[in-house]
Amino acid sequence: GEIRIKAKEQGNNVMLTVSDSGAGIPDNEIGRIFKPFYTTKTKGTGLGLAIVERYVKALGGKLAVESTIGNGSTFSITIPKRQ
Repeated sequence: GEIRIKAKEQGNNVMLTVSDSGAGIPDNEIGRIFKPFYTTKTKGTGLGLAIVERYVKALGGKLAVESTIGNGSTFSITIPKRQ
């Protein structure tokens, strides 16, 4: 697989995107992946994305995900630039 990381300025914000070419996330799981302790893995706590979302929101930002089965996922973090 492949992982791509990009960063760019968007007005008063910075957007970071992390994309992979993996299996993708099923639609019925997208709404749950940011909930604490939710995981589809046999190992792990299910806290990773919940913690990331909490920090991004604390910075006044947003975390979004787009995913297509068979084509991978893209996570986008948008946070305000510091003045």
